[in-house]
Amino acid sequence: MNPARLVSRQSLAALTRDRSVLILIAFFAAMVLVTAWLGWSATNTVNAIYADAARYLATAGQPVPPNPVGEAAPLSVLRNLGVYISLIGAFGSIVIGQLLIETDRRAGTLPLIGVRPFGRRDLAIGKIRALVTATGAMMAVAALISVATLVTIPSLAIGAGDLARLALFLIAGWAYITVFGLVALGAAARMPGTAGGLIAATVVWLVIIFVLPELTANVHPTAAINPVSTLAATPDSGFFRLASAILGPFSLAEAFAWLSGDLLSFLPDGFAPRGPIPPALTLALALILASVFAARSTAKLDLNAGGPDA
Repeated sequence: MNPARLVSRQSLAALTRDRSVLILIAFFAAMVLVTAWLGWSATNTVNAIYADAARYLATAGQPVPPNPVGEAAPLSVLRNLGVYISLIGAFGSIVIGQLLIETDRRAGTLPLIGVRPFGRRDLAIGKIRALVTATGAMMAVAALISVATLVTIPSLAIGAGDLARLALFLIAGWAYITVFGLVALGAAARMPGTAGGLIAATVVWLVIIFVLPELTANVHPTAAINPVSTLAATPDSGFFRLASAILGPFSLAEAFAWLSGDLLSFLPDGFAPRGPIPPALTLALALILASVFAARSTAKLDLNAGGPDA
């Protein structure tokens, strides 16, 4: 078997035995279900109100307007999905990235890995492959729930284009949460202390979610957790215009919020992304840089450390 694939399989097997990972994934799935139910419930309520109004207008001989559900973009019912991806999904990815290193380190298996006949490059590729597989599984759960919700909502016309945009949104969500997992993976490999990667990646995550949006557009922390609220115009101030131009390309949370609004069709008309770099390019560059950081850090992992006191 390919050495990198062997490392990946071993790492995924260890993750499936960890209850904290299973609890996080289950919680993420539950929150996606809540989002789906809220969208389904709200749409059904509008349909019921419209049906009553249509009967009344028809009885009164008045013209019946079209159903507002049919006038709205179908994917907009999933607009809150970005909230749980950017919060629970990202934090779950951070935990997974930390555990991919810490589990081997605390179990004392790193020295055993070091004597196996494969290079450190295979170790790095295997760990990264395990991470992207785990985050991909999380987004696959979100995809199944989202599609099931869309096809069961009455009066909601879903076309191939809508499914393609949903797929692109889920890919963007996967890239977004994987960035933080890669940061945690690399930090855990470089920092021998327990939960070092978890703490470092969480700090980066908090800065990206809360600090940068407040500096670029005066988005308060209570609004920054919601990709819908993050889509606020830059204040007409010299400071914010300059901060938006300089920090906008680094504001990954706002890039994901813009992509979410664009792909799920709730982006305000004429709303421009922060900074001169397109949000899709910002997300792609962040994923590449995080991958390089994780690969270089894991390749330099001290394979002689480990044990229950590590």
